[in-house]
Amino acid sequence: MATKYALKPVLKTFKRSFYLEDENGTKIYEGNMTKFKLLGASPYEFINHVTNHVEEHKLGKTVTVEQGSGLISELTKKSYFKFDGQKIWDYLHDQGIRINSRPLGNKLGMSYEVSLKGQPLATVAMSSPKGKSIITTNLYYEVSCEEKDLDLVFLVAFSIAMTEQTVYN
Repeated sequence: MATKYALKPVLKTFKRSFYLEDENGTKIYEGNMTKFKLLGASPYEFINHVTNHVEEHKLGKTVTVEQGSGLISELTKKSYFKFDGQKIWDYLHDQGIRINSRPLGNKLGMSYEVSLKGQPLATVAMSSPKGKSIITTNLYYEVSCEEKDLDLVFLVAFSIAMTEQTVYN
């Protein structure tokens, strides 16, 4: 059975980092920039608090290319960062990850259905604290997945949050 988590940004620091917490507010997973580098890739530490597994990776700056103007620009925007020297979407694609995006319906924002080699893996949806607007608060994401899939799902949710791309089909 899938567990629900919240992916939130680490605030009060210029280092772009995110963490995943469970419904009790316990940090389950973290992706932390360990040293800011103005030029080149910055080192990150990915920490799975369930398994106590730690991985280090080098992440480049987020690059966004817009095509068109207005709403068309938002829908055709391509955004990525390099993950250990490879564009993140290429890396995830090579792992068998596919992401289908759709509007949230009557709410502002997007929802993402994530699959692994054709099988459902997770859902990631834009959200905000209860009673607050996505427009006026720090955006976070609701993530639903099996605990055993946290490593890959965190990387997908982290990548969505780090980029400005709206559509991932």
